[in-house]
Amino acid sequence: MTRSLKWRLITLFCLLIAGCVGILSIFLSNHLENSYMDNLQSRLIQEVTLFSRVVPEYITESPDSFDAGVKKLGASLDIRLTVIALDGQVLADSLQLPSEMENHSTRIEFIDALASGIGISIHPSASLGYEMLYVATLVKSGQDVLAVARVALPVEEVYAAVREVDRTILLGAVISILAAGLLAVWVAASVTRPVKELTAISRRIAQGQMDTIQIDVSGKGEMEELAKAFRLMTERLRDSIKAVSSERDHLSAVLERMGDGIFLLDREGSINLLNHASERIFKLEAGGVIGHSFVEAIRDHEINAVFERAKSSGKQEMGFVELTAGKRFLGIIATPLVSQSGYLVLVQDLSELRRLEKVRRDFVANISHELRTPITSLKLLTETLQEGAASDPDVAAGFIDKIHLEVDKLAQLVTELSDLSAIESGQAVLNLQPGDIRTAIKLAAERLSPQAERAGIILGVELPETLPRVRLDENRVEQVLVNLVHNAIKFTPKGGKIKIGVRTQSQTLVVYVTDSGIGIPEDDLTRVFERFYKVDKSRSGGGTGLGLAISKHIVQAHGGSIWAESVYGKGATFSFSLPLA
Repeated sequence: MTRSLKWRLITLFCLLIAGCVGILSIFLSNHLENSYMDNLQSRLIQEVTLFSRVVPEYITESPDSFDAGVKKLGASLDIRLTVIALDGQVLADSLQLPSEMENHSTRIEFIDALASGIGISIHPSASLGYEMLYVATLVKSGQDVLAVARVALPVEEVYAAVREVDRTILLGAVISILAAGLLAVWVAASVTRPVKELTAISRRIAQGQMDTIQIDVSGKGEMEELAKAFRLMTERLRDSIKAVSSERDHLSAVLERMGDGIFLLDREGSINLLNHASERIFKLEAGGVIGHSFVEAIRDHEINAVFERAKSSGKQEMGFVELTAGKRFLGIIATPLVSQSGYLVLVQDLSELRRLEKVRRDFVANISHELRTPITSLKLLTETLQEGAASDPDVAAGFIDKIHLEVDKLAQLVTELSDLSAIESGQAVLNLQPGDIRTAIKLAAERLSPQAERAGIILGVELPETLPRVRLDENRVEQVLVNLVHNAIKFTPKGGKIKIGVRTQSQTLVVYVTDSGIGIPEDDLTRVFERFYKVDKSRSGGGTGLGLAISKHIVQAHGGSIWAESVYGKGATFSFSLPLA
């Protein structure tokens, strides 16, 4: 685990101080030791110089007297004095008997003194057993060298003094390091506190808590500038996030409310996003297809081919696909995104537009057909009259009656078209009043009973004793019932039955007209309320083909709905609902 910045700073600071103090302590200790040794050496050089000047006066005495004098002088000076003959034999020593001492011809200080006039050496004393500093020089009488004079002092005192100073330096170093450590803790805390505060703020920003952040970071100098920069960055980031969030919400609202399907794909063709329209069109669930390939989700290679073309060309590609035996017609637009970072696939359900286009074409064809027949008849009748039939009164009268009949058909067609146009455009004003629907049902049944009798059809009405009141325009509702019953009479063979009934359903009153006629094919059920639409087998049944379309718009103007149910060959039921008053 990585240590925090605070402890790394403290450790580095303490190591730096300890290193500096350690180096300084070593330097001071060595310098002190060298100073002590230099001072001691200078003293011994002076001592040996003085001693070498005294020796010639006593060296001529007897060996015992000479040795005794040296011992006495050494005791007074508190220093070891030694006189060595040129052959290395000890002549006198202030601490030992010369006879008991070994030959000193191999001593370094003795050799250096003979060679250069003075010799200095530190080594353990063979007779005393501890280390001493020796300084030797020549004893001369005129130009003659008589012997070598040597003085010595134990260096242990120097070492003891140095060790004492070292202990003092070590204690000072420890105190310095501790003080430096405390200072380092304070400095590191003051340096890292703003960093910790900014780190905590950064974590809250990363967690999305932008609106609740108040940046008040302690610190001066660079830290204060850093806090100001961080505060400015946070404010700009907050504004940017709000702008992005707003744009995202707008985009999300647009995508969710679009009727067209949207797929957002990555470079490889995997789905990153889709809207509700896409789920509805392809019967998908977003959670089950996110991350899956486009073709795997939609399971249609024609649609995927449009995407593959856009992927290969790097340009927008379009295509149309017909699904489920012509019942669904889709437009596909695949567009590469900026820098080829992905693809946008737009799926438009054009089924309704295609259906409306077909309705328009059928309307034009049907109205042309409906107008062509009476116009053709009128043209033939008038031409026949012009060619001489007008001279025969009986023939002319029959032709004029036929002309009147065709003109009535044209007038009925024009009237129904006008009514339909007025109802669809909202120009036809309904007189809606709370009332009982029985009256409209009885009037419609009475008007069409003679026609049903001539066709050999039984027309019956079944009404409950009590019915809830509804808001209706009686004349318009009667018109709807007349159209429905008249339609049932046309498509019910002789001996069939037609029944008008009523039932309540939730908050509506449902009126239905059931017949035992030829029925309606399933594919035509959704289109029977279109203008001029006729089931093929009923082409010869007469009528304009506008009655059911007018009925649909009248019912919708009442706030209700109308529908047809049928099993082909077993009759049909037309129903419409009206809201209760």
